[in-house]
Amino acid sequence: MLRRIPRFAKCMALGGIGFSAIYNMDNRTEAKLLQRSLRTFYNGLILAVDYKLYGGDIQQLPALHERVANRMFNVFEKNGGLYIKIGQVIAAQSAILPTAYQRRAKSLLDSAPEVALSSIEQVFLEDYGTLPQDLFTDFDPHPVASASIAQVHKAVLPSGQVVAVKVQKPAVQKQIGWDLYALRALLHLYEYIFELPLTFTADYIEQHIRKEVDFENEARNGQRSRHHLEQQSQLEGKVYIPKVYPEYSTRRVLVCEWVDGVQLTDMEKITALGLDYKEAMKISIEAFSSQIFISGFVHGDPHAGNVLVAPHPKNKKKVQVILVDHGLYVQESEKFRIQYCKLWQALFMLDLKTMTEICSEWGIHDVNMFASIILQKPFVENKAVHLQQTSLQDIYEFQSGVKERLKHFLEDQQQFPQELIFLLRNMEIVRANNKTVGSPVNRLNIMARWAVRGIDDYDEEANRYHHHRLGLQHQLRATWRRFIFSFNLFLMSLGFWLVKLRQNTSRILFGTKIPGFEELLDQRMKEQMYLQYGIQIDENVFDA
Repeated sequence: MLRRIPRFAKCMALGGIGFSAIYNMDNRTEAKLLQRSLRTFYNGLILAVDYKLYGGDIQQLPALHERVANRMFNVFEKNGGLYIKIGQVIAAQSAILPTAYQRRAKSLLDSAPEVALSSIEQVFLEDYGTLPQDLFTDFDPHPVASASIAQVHKAVLPSGQVVAVKVQKPAVQKQIGWDLYALRALLHLYEYIFELPLTFTADYIEQHIRKEVDFENEARNGQRSRHHLEQQSQLEGKVYIPKVYPEYSTRRVLVCEWVDGVQLTDMEKITALGLDYKEAMKISIEAFSSQIFISGFVHGDPHAGNVLVAPHPKNKKKVQVILVDHGLYVQESEKFRIQYCKLWQALFMLDLKTMTEICSEWGIHDVNMFASIILQKPFVENKAVHLQQTSLQDIYEFQSGVKERLKHFLEDQQQFPQELIFLLRNMEIVRANNKTVGSPVNRLNIMARWAVRGIDDYDEEANRYHHHRLGLQHQLRATWRRFIFSFNLFLMSLGFWLVKLRQNTSRILFGTKIPGFEELLDQRMKEQMYLQYGIQIDENVFDA
């Protein structure tokens, strides 16, 4: 036994030296692949053990959530790159998580530090064989914006055209494979430990993340989206997508037309330009609704920084909305697009039969819960549940059943249309934009009308093909459904304007601010999600 100790010690020493050497080499690289992967797996295992060892003491539950949320988001911030983007996805979809996660997620929205000019120059040397100062007649070394995977510099082409140059951070291409592998492994681990459906969307999400770091794909997305919007007479001239210069662009550098604009939710600056921020919000919701219900090609990240407002070039008093950052798009199947249009129509007509049929085909077994998620407002087919006094024990008993409800909600995972993953993200961000400026626009009505327009376009095409089969009875039924739908929209519009009247009256007569339409929907949603499903939602979860 004594003879084996030196050999063991020698192996340990050599192993330690080898690991230290590899670690130091990794530390000198910008990608830091080893560090980031070790940090992910170590903390991932700690989180799983922490939850597994939790003994069921409800007094300790808030501290557990706080501890785990801080550890998880610290990893996102330290690792940077794609981890920040993944964390931001969680931040935008955190309603079903405990409040500690919802609060902690907000700090990640600004966690995108810029990289040094030398790193940007290295990208240009690898992609162009020259420095940016040689490619452009002027190149600002200081970025005007920095995001999770890229930063933007202002430059001037030899032609004199001012352009925005989006440069991918050099470590991203090296990190992406390792990062996605590590995250997929953790999803499998958590699915096994917690018995929740987590991995069925992994392939779909990974596919879109890989596309997002290909700027040639982003250029194609922008051009395709621009073509669709130009076909919509209702949006003609109101929405603009900057021109791309493909001859100057690569997979890691995107050069496009420079546009001056103000963020969609910056009311003061928009008003200072002499423009109507309400009109800007309405146009933005119209644009994204047209994508969801008409083209089926949908922007996946429509936060206020990607939606700019500027005076219309032909009439400085009118609004033009400018859409930027087209890296993340989702393509709906035609079948899903039509079903989604019909689902929205059915929601407003309380057509439970149609809703149930569509949800069943999608593998969703809780129609009310899904309807609430889609509308982002409470949907209760019977009499609304009123708020009641609850104890800490009540809260625990409610939350202890959430896992089973969620498992039942997605019982048939293979049937679930994965387009909804990014579609719901789009809708939640658009909703948050509207709420941030006081809910000046009736978002639900706008979206519902575009949904019906999607159905009408489809029916018109079907009528041309089946004109000899569709008789008077079909036309009368369609007319009646359209009347019922319009009447329900009228009632919702009436409620929206009554809230606006109350807001304005309180502001003018008493100088007080009361909740807007979206905030009232938030309150009702939080009540219903808790009382029906035991899910507690933080008071600011829907904030942008």
